[in-house]
Amino acid sequence: MKRNGQLRILAVVALAAWLGACDRGDRETAMAEIDSALDTARARFDTAVGRVGREYSDAELTGFLNAFDDAEVEVGQLATSKATDAEVKAFASQIVRDHRALKADINRTVQQLNISPTVPEDDEDLAEDHQAGMRDLREKAKGAAFDEAFVEHEIRMHRKVLDEVKDAIGRSQSVDMRTLLEKARDTIQAHLTRAEELEKKFGA
Repeated sequence: MKRNGQLRILAVVALAAWLGACDRGDRETAMAEIDSALDTARARFDTAVGRVGREYSDAELTGFLNAFDDAEVEVGQLATSKATDAEVKAFASQIVRDHRALKADINRTVQQLNISPTVPEDDEDLAEDHQAGMRDLREKAKGAAFDEAFVEHEIRMHRKVLDEVKDAIGRSQSVDMRTLLEKARDTIQAHLTRAEELEKKFGA
């Protein structure tokens, strides 16, 4: 969360505490309540900022990307069998092909760097979002509703991972990792752009 956003919310917390105390006609406790509310809010912000600002190691980053590749191959395979729109079906096939290729690139890179990919404990809810998406897509019958849901799922997932990859490129000190991340960025961006184009077919 940005610092300005934190300050705005902290101000709201302080105002709420002040008004609550004033409404009770107890001004002496107002400042004490404000201090308590702000301490609680700051602690929550510190936890959130620490989580969001945490940088993945190369092992965690490659594990994160591998997990994303596996998820995309799974959902892409489902869509190749259930999508009815020709362009959506072709996009699903591209998803499978490109993410298999990206995973092969990751495997080559981790061998060069002698690291073992490890899925981070805080994976930005990647696994949960994927499984929820798979459950939703499996329940949908073939047709426009499935095609639209698949495209929307791909937009959400690619946006989530693209942000992390872009951040990681700026932090990476390894030429090999940066090369891998730039390829991942280009692949993910291309998929996102295509998904957003396909979304227009469904009136979104």
